[in-house]
Amino acid sequence: MEIACGTFWPTLMFVYIYRMNLGAWRHHSANATFALSTGIPVLFNLWFSARMYKGLKRGTCRRWKLVLNVTLWFSLFYAVFQADQAYWKFSRSYFNFQSMASYINIDPSTDRGQTYMDAGQVYFKEGTQVEVSKAIAFQEDVIYCVAPIVQQSLDAGGDKSTSLSGNALKLPKSGTIDFWAVGINCCDPSGLNFKCGESKNPLARAGIRLLRDDTRPFFMMAVQEWTAWLKLPAKHPLFFHWVQDPLVQTEAFWFNAMRMFYIGLANCMIGVLSGTLLFHWVFMNLGV
Repeated sequence: MEIACGTFWPTLMFVYIYRMNLGAWRHHSANATFALSTGIPVLFNLWFSARMYKGLKRGTCRRWKLVLNVTLWFSLFYAVFQADQAYWKFSRSYFNFQSMASYINIDPSTDRGQTYMDAGQVYFKEGTQVEVSKAIAFQEDVIYCVAPIVQQSLDAGGDKSTSLSGNALKLPKSGTIDFWAVGINCCDPSGLNFKCGESKNPLARAGIRLLRDDTRPFFMMAVQEWTAWLKLPAKHPLFFHWVQDPLVQTEAFWFNAMRMFYIGLANCMIGVLSGTLLFHWVFMNLGV
């Protein structure tokens, strides 16, 4: 029973802390979630530790309670660390996409980016493709690759374009190139061999919005290089990961978050059980 209790309660604390920090509560009420998921377990552990300390001074502390106190602290710190990693890596993106708008049948040749600033998942008009031949990259430690998403080729002769004076390319009716497929380290430093996302998949004509604030400025600089190179404007550029099915991609964020949870749970149970056995042996040899 001592071994079972020493394994069960720390594992339960791990599940409580992890799931509270992984779910929608944290996304919408971070401070309240922190108080409930982390503050309360910390206060409980401090109270329990104080009781164990007094018991040790009086010589009335039972060994299994002392071991439980140690494993509870381990479980608390491990849960907070693992849940925070899973939230920022996967769960946060999942809930962000859930709160953003979805649009269908967007035509890059006539629609402008400023109309879709709240877009999270977009489905483009049939025939839309990534113009990989006009891709470019900005290099800063890693390679930030961008390529325009177009409804028809930018080369001269497009049916739905008007001539751009002084340029061999065509300007879309929208008057701007605002939709971009992006990726990191998926093209040459020049932009050649662009293979970001599913740009090589002929069935792909959708995108999920780039949400990382730390990479967006570098993609913006790549677009600025592109506009200077080809003399075509990009007034309100929006960045997307080019995919075939945005729903599958967004659901994958939650799947990966839960996979991290189950892996962490298994590791926690193994660690707590091993620690319980080890500390029982150590304290028993110390005469506790």
